[in-house]
Amino acid sequence: MHQDFAVQIGLVVFSHDGRAQFGWRDIETGEFHAEADGQCIPDVIGAVEFCSDVIH
Repeated sequence: MHQDFAVQIGLVVFSHDGRAQFGWRDIETGEFHAEADGQCIPDVIGAVEFCSDVIH
């Protein structure tokens, strides 16, 4: 069963300590926040877009 969803693209955010986590970027402040708890992710060194057509 396939359905189209209007979902914004999330990010995989990489931090200086080597961790990668799902997150999003605040367009007003430019800060990255974790999907898990909404907390600001310090020391971000990069991010890549992540999009999936499957939700569970």
